[in-house]
Amino acid sequence: MDWVGRITGDKTPTGAADKHITAEMRGAEVGGLDFKSAVDAHMKWKGRLEAYINGTSDEDLRVDVISCDDKCPLGKWIYSRGGDDFGYSETFFDMKAHHAHFHRCAGDVVRTAQAGDKDEALKLLHHGDYVRASEKVKKLLAKLFVLVVDGKTAIDAHMKWKERLQDFVAGRSTESLDEFSVAREDLCSLGKWINNEGAETFRDNPNFHNLRSAHRKFHEAAGHIVSLASTGQADVAMQLLEDGDYAQASDDVTAALVDMFAKRD
Repeated sequence: MDWVGRITGDKTPTGAADKHITAEMRGAEVGGLDFKSAVDAHMKWKGRLEAYINGTSDEDLRVDVISCDDKCPLGKWIYSRGGDDFGYSETFFDMKAHHAHFHRCAGDVVRTAQAGDKDEALKLLHHGDYVRASEKVKKLLAKLFVLVVDGKTAIDAHMKWKERLQDFVAGRSTESLDEFSVAREDLCSLGKWINNEGAETFRDNPNFHNLRSAHRKFHEAAGHIVSLASTGQADVAMQLLEDGDYAQASDDVTAALVDMFAKRD
């Protein structure tokens, strides 16, 4: 599935898109929005407007409605669930602004067509601000999706840490874990996400700062557990997996993640 790559202009899909998006895009919702359907619906605007200009449309398009950015499905999401979940994201903020501009441009196209200037309406549709605004909305939608889905994938990887550590402490693991690598918070999938896409998307969210702090403490505690297991103190290490700093930090990481990503009714 290469729709993200096509939208953003990349000839090769990003790693996040290539590995994680395919399964999620088929009718799945992220943050209350089916991103693929939203992109598809947005891309149909050009055909709808062109048919209206050429007199082959059955739609009764009104300038005052078309010009509003809160009437279409994407706009309704932006001003409800989308704003609630992602309003602190610079990418979301940019997408909202460009989406509003797109609808103003679409309104200008309809207004010009209704004034009887078909050639000028087609010119507005195929060139200038309308085209730029439309492309920007599509790219920002794709970017927001990648940011959110990549974060969810990192969360899934984090949730497997306890099982990995239990296997290591019990001597069942085929992994070669060492204290210093495990103690580093920037090497795991979640840590990489926190320091890159997560920081861009959630940097103004207080829960993100709680997550970063808890994640650092989590890895410090995990490194200590690996150290204990490696020096023959498996019983103590196993106990710390259930209680103490590791357990508390793990709970704190989970709480911060839930606050950022939990789906709202």
